[in-house]
Amino acid sequence: MSSGSLAGAQLDALLTGDWLTRGPLLLSEDLTPRELESSLAFENARRFLAALLEAGALPATPEGGLAHAALDRLLDILRWGAPDYGARVRAEFRADLREGDLQPVRILRLVLERLGLIERGDGVFLPTVDTAGALEQQRAAWLFARMFRAYFRDFDHARSDAEDPAPEIHRHSAYSLWVIGQVGDAWWQTEDLLRLLLPRTVLAAETRRLTRLGGRAARAPGFRLVPGPLELLLRRFLEILPDYGLLESAPSLGKSTVAYPRYRKTPLFDRFIRFDFGVDPTPHLEVSPLGSLRLLR
Repeated sequence: MSSGSLAGAQLDALLTGDWLTRGPLLLSEDLTPRELESSLAFENARRFLAALLEAGALPATPEGGLAHAALDRLLDILRWGAPDYGARVRAEFRADLREGDLQPVRILRLVLERLGLIERGDGVFLPTVDTAGALEQQRAAWLFARMFRAYFRDFDHARSDAEDPAPEIHRHSAYSLWVIGQVGDAWWQTEDLLRLLLPRTVLAAETRRLTRLGGRAARAPGFRLVPGPLELLLRRFLEILPDYGLLESAPSLGKSTVAYPRYRKTPLFDRFIRFDFGVDPTPHLEVSPLGSLRLLR
């Protein structure tokens, strides 16, 4: 399949590497705790695990999510982008607060569970034999890299939200990261950046598939809109990268009716993610003012 940029063996290697020991995309495990201070996701993972160790267990629902009492406690413990976030959530949901209402917490719980740092007991979540060790300062870079891989490479979106899992979009996360590595030094409007993050053939195929799915959903009882591929990329990929400290955002300069921010990569992005295709020169992209890509070799 042609990607419109990388092709053949290079694209295959990018999509099949394990991100830690093989493949063109490799994550650094040499970062210091100080370098990771900007990562909300990393800080919240540490706070979650510390709270679990202190409590000994956090209550779970019969469906396997965190129960209201655990969520209420985490609202006070975790770090949020807005100081009044916890108060606003409590005012909106009161006693009806569920894990699905706190999507960042659900994603964090699923990531930590996948890493074997929490486990399910009888009506509770428990620490594992590895939980305390993961909080050691010398393992900060280890935890950060594995959290990042667990979400951006190995995550199962069917468990996190009600939208289409879109595994083909998720399978191309390494390609999306490569594009950001190429173009992210400048500020990008959300809409323009999103259009670059999938190979053209994948974007076209997923647009057709999700459009057909949306048509069937419109004829079914309980109709709801089916997000397109760019909307899924925004929610599940682009909006999550700032939580890892790899993108920064600023208010949009455009006149769009939707107030999407601008994004550019942070210095941590290039410190953490390295690309090496084993060829000289390494393939890189040239981006036109209209946002189209041309591969240079």
